[in-house]
Amino acid sequence: MRSVSSTETKKAKELCFLCGEADSYQTGITGIKVDGRSYDILFCKKCKIGRTDPFLDEKKIKGIYSSAVYRDDDSTRFFSPVEKILTLFRTGRRKRVERYSSAGRILDIGCGRADFLALMAARGWLATGLELDKRVLNQGKGSKGIDLRIGGLEDVKFPEAHFNVITFWHVFEHLRNPLWALKECSRILKQGGLLVVAVPNARSFQARIAGGRWFHLDPPYHLYHYSDDNLRRLLENAGFDVVSVNHLSFEFNPYGCLQSFFNLCGFRPNLFYDFMRSRVSGVKRLNLYASLGIMFLLMPVALPASLIFSLIEAAMRSGGTIEAYAIKKPE
Repeated sequence: MRSVSSTETKKAKELCFLCGEADSYQTGITGIKVDGRSYDILFCKKCKIGRTDPFLDEKKIKGIYSSAVYRDDDSTRFFSPVEKILTLFRTGRRKRVERYSSAGRILDIGCGRADFLALMAARGWLATGLELDKRVLNQGKGSKGIDLRIGGLEDVKFPEAHFNVITFWHVFEHLRNPLWALKECSRILKQGGLLVVAVPNARSFQARIAGGRWFHLDPPYHLYHYSDDNLRRLLENAGFDVVSVNHLSFEFNPYGCLQSFFNLCGFRPNLFYDFMRSRVSGVKRLNLYASLGIMFLLMPVALPASLIFSLIEAAMRSGGTIEAYAIKKPE
């Protein structure tokens, strides 16, 4: 990381919403190119929370997540074999939630096709999902006993003390107003209710090594960039007791290492990820096949190395992604 320019510093002259530090966003990663635009990641010098610059406005955010830019028209994001593996990971999510809470009302914010909620409903949970993409209503999840609502927390006003569990599975980093969202979750959670927040860890080993080529930075979609320490602080400020933070995710961490390694090797950023999504564009076919061929030749070494690296960084509490489990404090 290096200091940003004076122009960039002027853009960031404001109070940090988490620690209150004045003129705090002064250092970061600069010049990340995405779709012809350049983005910076600015970090608060005190609490180390990161922020993407330029910062997407609300209208732009809703437009992105309601279009094929973010997921295909059938509401999928990957080709079929990968989607089947993801079903196993969603089962793991269900099991982790049920360690902390018995069946009741659950709200999943940014639920996508509501596959996770379908698993919860099958276990006797009363499942509700919030999603910005209207196309999910056409995927048939409503017939499985899931109450799907289109919009964000600011659009749908739930009753107070309504839910037993609320989950953000890699959605929280997309929110413009995270503190408000957490306070709203506290309002609609029952006393002693569980909140789950899963986000990339900007202080992880893979993030520090890969820098601007880290897969999980993902500007402009990821608006804020969290770590174990500042996520705990944010949750506590919003009225929650953090009971556990998990640093090992087989769903996200090994792949984050793998794709970041390919990015550092000089391949087009996130090319393998785009290939798995069947979304490769702007690359000549010969160059694409050559790049993918080299990646597959490297895979027998790179894939196990990524898994081992993920285990090591998790053991040292510096996992590539983190899952925080928090309980609503007594009022």
